[in-house]
Formats: sequence, structure tokens, C-alpha cells
Amino acid sequence: MGAMEDLQDMFIVHSIEEIQSLITAHEQFKATLPEADKERMAILGIQNEITKIAQTYGIKLSGINPYTNLSAPEIAGKWDKVKTLVPHRDQTLQEELARQQANERLRRQFAAQANVIGPWIQTKMEEIGHISIDITGSLEDQMNHLKQYEQNIINYKSNIDKLEGDHQLIQEALIFDNKHTSYTMEHIRVGWEQLLTTIARTINEVENQILTRDAKGISQEQLNEFRASFNHFDRKRNGKMEPDDFRACLISMGYDLGEVEFARIMTLVDPNNTGVVTFQAFIDFMTRETAETDTAEQVMASFKILASDKNYITVEELRRELPPEQAEYCISRMTTYTGADGVSGALDYISFSSALYGESDL
Repeated sequence: MGAMEDLQDMFIVHSIEEIQSLITAHEQFKATLPEADKERMAILGIQNEITKIAQTYGIKLSGINPYTNLSAPEIAGKWDKVKTLVPHRDQTLQEELARQQANERLRRQFAAQANVIGPWIQTKMEEIGHISIDITGSLEDQMNHLKQYEQNIINYKSNIDKLEGDHQLIQEALIFDNKHTSYTMEHIRVGWEQLLTTIARTINEVENQILTRDAKGISQEQLNEFRASFNHFDRKRNGKMEPDDFRACLISMGYDLGEVEFARIMTLVDPNNTGVVTFQAFIDFMTRETAETDTAEQVMASFKILASDKNYITVEELRRELPPEQAEYCISRMTTYTGADGVSGALDYISFSSALYGESDL
């Protein structure tokens, strides 16, 4: 009875090791069958001997054995049942082994890809972070580099799609664990979305820096200096300065900071109170701080354009190029140009530009 129950036992396994253990136990059971068959034959022999004795002495057997509830036909029937169940159990175990082997192939196939894709995403995240604060090359070089990264990322999408396909097969096979990788599909999805967001945000930040540079007239050399300062005080090398690092950076640049003044500056660079200063916020702050020091040169350059590259400008040119109020303001305050290349009525826009931001009475 116990053997038949074991042979018909329903099982649930989740690994090759578990099904192999059941197969091993079944093989051990099958190894005991020859000995059991000998016992069965011995029992039949005793039964035959009893029948012969009864026939020889004319004894009528009642058909009931007070010492057992089992009869010879019942034992024969149970033995036949066991012989039928054994190959059926063989087939069931082998089918489950094949299923578990197929599941293991799915696990290994998923893991082989996930163990490449996961680190690839992490590496790209780190490389993008380095590009965004790299002080070599121009912003345009950075932009081109980031665009190449963006295209590489877009091209990599097919690997994510293939992994999604294998993940679907794993779900359909009701596989809930995978010892061959620490990455789940959810981990990969989250990392992938973060990568897409990071490259898009970084490109946007560089675009903003280009706009800031061009709008403020900041040179590439100045931006490189800002980046060098930022990198020096960005201790974690993650594109974010903590307040203490930012304060040390400002002090190194000559700022005389009290608590109140530093708190005011922090509200400018970290309006959302995130507790860090991003590179973009730092650039915005520094361009605002340095804009006035370049104003005289910028105004001078603007006048030179209006004057068609001459060292002087005429009243007619000022009235033609500027709004009336601004033109009359400049005409009334510009001194006569004394250079040898001047003409009648020529005005000195160079000294005017210098005085405009150097003396308070102009």
C-alpha cells in the first residue's frame, strides 16, 4: 500500500536538483522490486503448498485466513498495479525533469543577457556623468559626444526587447527565481528608463549652457575654468556639490561669505532645497556673477559692429541703429574721436564704453 501511494504521489518541484532527488528515490525503490518479487513468489509457494495439502487429505478450506486480511489474489492484483505504476512514474518524473531542464535553460539564457545589460546601463550612466563635467573640448564637442551616446543607447534597445521576450517565456513557465543573476526584468526596466532620462537631461543641460554662454557672452575658456573649479570641489564626482563643498569653492574664488550671504546664495543655486548644487546651477550662478565684469567689453564690441569695425562711430550711425532715446543718450555723452583715421563728427565709443561701467556719473 505504501509503495502504491508513493508511486501515485503528486509532487511540485522548482529545480533540477529537486526532481533529480525524486528520480534517485524512485530508482532506489525500483532496485528493491526483485527482492519484493521473491517474497511474493515465496508467498504464492506457501499458498500452493496449502492447497496441495488440502487436496491430499480432503480438507475443505474455508477461504478465510484468521492471521491476515490479505488473500493471494489480492496480493497478485496489488503487484500487477505496482508493475503498471512504476513505468508511469518513470514517465512522469522524466517529463518533469525535461521541464525543469527547459526552465534552467530559460534562466541561464535570461541571466546571460541580464548580466551584460545591467552593467552596460550602469557604465553608460557613469560615462555620461563624466562627459557632462569634462573640462576638455567645447560645449559643442560635448554635445556631439552626447548625441553619439544617445544614438548608441537607442541602438541598444533591441537587446532590451530580446530580454523582455525571454522574460515573457519565464513568466509563462511560472519560473519565480533565478540564481544565475541578481538582475530582474524590473531592475533592467528601471535602469533603462533612468538611462534614457539621464542622457536627455544631460543633453538639455549642455544646450542650456550653450544658450547661457552665447547670451551672456561668456567665453569657452571661462566655462572651462568654471568646470575645473566645480570638478575640484565635487568630491563625489557625481556632478553635484554639497553645500560645504560649494562654500569652499566660493571662498577659493575670493568670496567673503557670512552665514546670511551664503544662505542667500544657496536659495539662488538650490531653489528647491535639494541639498546639492548641480553643475548647471553653478554655471548659471557664475555667469550671473561675472556678467558685469564683461559688460564694458561687450558694449565696446557691440558698438564696433554698429560702426562696421571702425574705431569710431558717427551720429548718423547711432541714430540709424539705436532707438531714439538710446541714440541721443550716447551722442550727448560720447567725446569726439581724436584718432588719425577719424572723420568730421566722429565719436569715441571706446572711451564711452569704458567710462560707462567705470564711473558712476555716466
